[in-house]
Amino acid sequence: MSHEQGRVLILAEREGRGLAAITSQLIGFGRKIATELRGTVSGVVLGHQISDQTEEMARLADRVYSLEHPLLRDFMPELYTSALGQLCQEIGPEVILMGSNQNNLDLAPRLASKIGVDVITDCIDLGIEKETGHLLCTKPIYGAKVISTFKLDRKPYIATLRPKAGEPIPSRSERGEIIDFNPVLDSSLMKVEIIERVKEENVSLDQAAAIVAGGRGIKDLEGLDRIKELIKVLKKYFNRVELGASRPLVDSRLVPSSHQVGLTGAKVAPELYVAVGISGSSQHLTGILGAKKIIAINIDPKANIFKVADYGIIGPFEEIVPAVGRKLEELK
Repeated sequence: MSHEQGRVLILAEREGRGLAAITSQLIGFGRKIATELRGTVSGVVLGHQISDQTEEMARLADRVYSLEHPLLRDFMPELYTSALGQLCQEIGPEVILMGSNQNNLDLAPRLASKIGVDVITDCIDLGIEKETGHLLCTKPIYGAKVISTFKLDRKPYIATLRPKAGEPIPSRSERGEIIDFNPVLDSSLMKVEIIERVKEENVSLDQAAAIVAGGRGIKDLEGLDRIKELIKVLKKYFNRVELGASRPLVDSRLVPSSHQVGLTGAKVAPELYVAVGISGSSQHLTGILGAKKIIAINIDPKANIFKVADYGIIGPFEEIVPAVGRKLEELK
C-alpha cells in the first residue's frame, strides 16, 4: 500500500450490524478537509464479522480498509490501538477523525502517543489553515463557557468530533474500493479480561431528537414518573425521545449512568432539551452545548440553567411538568 497525499481516514462507528449516524457526519467533515488538502477520504472498520458495516462504509468513502480479526470483536484499547497503528504506518494518513465517545476518548490518545503526535478531543468544527495546512480544531472549554480554536501542526492530525457537530452525508450509489488489511495481533496485549457480559438498556442519547432530563430536584421514583409521562407525550411530536439525567440524579441511583448528560456523560445536540430540576452546573452545560432549544423548569429563579435556556419556567416541577404535558396533548 502506498502513502497518498491528503488522505483523510475516518474511523467507522459500529452500531448493531450497521453504522452509527455519527459515521456519516464524520465523512462530511472528512470530505471538507480532503477538499482543502486536495486529497481523498478513506474509511476504516475494525471488528469481527464486519462485512455488513464494511459494505455500508463503502457507500460513504472512496476507499475502505476492513480490519477483521476475532480479537477485535470487543473494544479493547490496546488491541484497537495496535491494529489502527499498523494500518496508519502502512498507508500514512494525514488526518484521522473519530467520534467523541467513551471508547475513542481512550483510543485516540493511545494512538496519538503510539504515533508520536498530539490529539484534540470533543471538537465541534474543523478546518485547514490556508497559510500552513495545519488542522484547526474548534471546541468548548472551561465548562463550555468559552469556544476556542486549537491548532495541530504535526501529521497525522488526530481529532475526535462531537455527535451532530455536522450534517450527515447520504450514501452514494457507487461503491468505494474495499481493501482487507490483516493486523498482527496477540492476546498478550490485552490488559483486561471479560469475565461476564451484563445486558444493559441500550440508550443513544446523542441520536435523540428530544431529551427530558432530570436533576437534583427529582427526589424519588414518583418524580421520575412525571418526567416519563412528559416523554410519552413528546413522542407524538418527535421520532426519538430519551430520558436524560444530570450527575446528582445518577448518583442517587434513580437513573442508570448510561442516561447521564454532561462533561463525564453524553454530549448531546437534540432539537429540544427539557431540563427538570437541573441547576445548570458548568459540567452539565458542557454536555448540552449543541441543543437547538432548551426549556428549563426549576424552583430556584437564580438557577444557572436559566442563563442558557430559551424558555424558563419557575416553580415546582410536580405541578409544571404535568401541566406542560396536558397542554401538548391539547395542541396535538
